[in-house]
Amino acid sequence: MKKILFILVLMISACSWRSPNSKFYMMDSAGLSELSAKKMNIAVARVKVPDLLNRAQIVVYDKNSEQVEILEFNRWGEVLPDVLQATIVDDLIAYLPNTYVKRTYFDSSNMDYNINVEINNIKAYKSDKVLMSVWWNVANSAGKVLKRGQKTYEVKAKGDSLADLITAQNEAVHLLSKDIAIDLTK
Repeated sequence: MKKILFILVLMISACSWRSPNSKFYMMDSAGLSELSAKKMNIAVARVKVPDLLNRAQIVVYDKNSEQVEILEFNRWGEVLPDVLQATIVDDLIAYLPNTYVKRTYFDSSNMDYNINVEINNIKAYKSDKVLMSVWWNVANSAGKVLKRGQKTYEVKAKGDSLADLITAQNEAVHLLSKDIAIDLTK
């Protein structure tokens, strides 16, 4: 009888255990200022990221050991490549308000410019900063590359929380989008 009671208590305990609630994060383009009134049609391709970052879970680094932590219960609202693509599109709309900007997955040959972005790495160091190494190119509708850029952006987190680190990542993407917008207006 004691064994049955013990097993029953274990089963009830197992059923009552819940994992922590997940938190979901997105980036935004609030507060960005117009850079140019130029009119264009722009397509932004899905952003390429390293396999480590191609997930919904947020990835952070320890600044002292370079140890990687994949935060199971802290996630992007979409997989990171889609979050980045949407943010770059929204940023370009803010920086170039007279321009038509869209996300593209397939044919974009009817657009004036096609933007391709590849993230080499995003290192979000807990309670510290974000380093984002990236390259991009701007191609015309025929696929001819007109401009290329490569840069590492460093943004200090304004606090120790994960939300502060996400805000720093968001700011790094704004800086990238601004550089792309400047390339498009030259």
